[in-house]
Amino acid sequence: EEEEEEEDVLEEIEAADFSKEAAADLPSDASFAGLETLSAAATSALHKASFLHTPTPIQSVAVAPLYNGESAVLHASTGSGKTLTYLLPITERLWSEREENEGIAIILTPTRELAAQVAGVAKVLSPPNTVRFISSPTNLLNPPSSKEKGEVEYYGGRVDNVKRKGDTRVIVGSAKCIYNSLFGKAKSDVEGKKEQRAYMTKMEGKVFLGSVRWLVMDEVDRLLHVKKSRMDKMSKRKHEKPAAVLTSAITRLTLGSTQIIAASATVGRPLRRELARVLGLPSNECPPVLRGVGDEAEMDNIMESGEGGRAVTIPDTVRHYVLPTDGSSSGAILTSAALMVRSMQQKSSSTKALFVLSKNCGMTIHNTLGVLRHFGVAEPKSLLDVLEADGTDLLIEVHRRVSGASGLGESNSQLPQKSTSSQEEEDEGYVLVCNEDSVRGLHLDALQTVIVVGRPAGPDEYTHIAGRTGRAGNRGNVVNVVSFEQAAALTSWEKMLNIDFIPLEEGEEI
Repeated sequence: EEEEEEEDVLEEIEAADFSKEAAADLPSDASFAGLETLSAAATSALHKASFLHTPTPIQSVAVAPLYNGESAVLHASTGSGKTLTYLLPITERLWSEREENEGIAIILTPTRELAAQVAGVAKVLSPPNTVRFISSPTNLLNPPSSKEKGEVEYYGGRVDNVKRKGDTRVIVGSAKCIYNSLFGKAKSDVEGKKEQRAYMTKMEGKVFLGSVRWLVMDEVDRLLHVKKSRMDKMSKRKHEKPAAVLTSAITRLTLGSTQIIAASATVGRPLRRELARVLGLPSNECPPVLRGVGDEAEMDNIMESGEGGRAVTIPDTVRHYVLPTDGSSSGAILTSAALMVRSMQQKSSSTKALFVLSKNCGMTIHNTLGVLRHFGVAEPKSLLDVLEADGTDLLIEVHRRVSGASGLGESNSQLPQKSTSSQEEEDEGYVLVCNEDSVRGLHLDALQTVIVVGRPAGPDEYTHIAGRTGRAGNRGNVVNVVSFEQAAALTSWEKMLNIDFIPLEEGEEI
């Protein structure tokens, strides 16, 4: 059986076109951020990303403690490598403990888009067939390709040596989707009668939650009910958020043995108190906060402000534009934005743009795609459709094509074959559309321009939107297409965000 398993791994490696020549180019004794040795998958991925020997500050500080099983809150600004910081310790444990199969990892995110991205990176780093992206509620104990119920064993109130079908060790999904998988019901038609059946029985839910060894909460400040403002503190909590329910249940069923990893760019006392409450700990016993070397002075002021602060910063390489439109209707604003994208594509076929719909723009993604096609924008796509792909491996492959991620142990056979020329890949452009709520935490490789339709909900939201471009020292542009009234409100944020908005006129190039 071990020989067959090794052959399966080799087949996965061969499918990824990871040749012996390529392997020979990799260092045999690679280390990273305090980890003495790395798996071939991690070495390959980090080598291709050109930062095998240059971990970011948060990675230098946090990777080793997380690998040793310590719970922590990762506090670092956007684009600082938090995803790799919490994934690498988990995936390296999976490689070193492949025969043991002790426990699973659950990674919770606020949105499906961010979950899809995290799943893509996790698949690059993990052993083959161990990562599962949950795009819609399902029985979490079943393998992705099977509709049969999972085989589980439950011992006297505690879970030991949980047996599951398949090799899934890492489950990634939005908190709401994971919650509905455990506690929601699906509509079914049985003999002409409409019924509602739970995706998982209570026993299956206990088995699943009790087998969690790692619990990761990415963008934790959006997953929990953090009271930042005075109005928030005065308001009563109507109900627990899905992530809070899941975290509390896992803590109880595992008797506190689960390693808790939370990550956010905004960490203050309110968040630490809420996390401690959810974990059933005194308010002063929240897991320790880890910050990168050199970030302490900046972060200390934020941490002690009590209001969470604005730890997220917009890269200095980003230029900010405001394009006021003659009309104030959603149609007029969207038309101006569509014409700008078309002009950019006419100038360069390799244009890479993200189209962000603000909450108050009054347009859906479906309608926006129709408008973009009407005005001749080439191949606009919904970001969620590109990343989701029904939770199959196609999701990961498409994500890699957009984000530039690549690694060992995955097959590209499900996608149409394209030229392997790096120059052609760089010249391939895209126009993706998403909502304001979905953009936080996403990384799109070489994203040149973000076009915001309507004024974002607030300065914090704008910071996260603008932070999608201009990463890793590259230049980027953010164009805000708004009404004249919204333009005045937008420019009032300049001092708060420490940026300058450059006015644009219709037809003017950036």
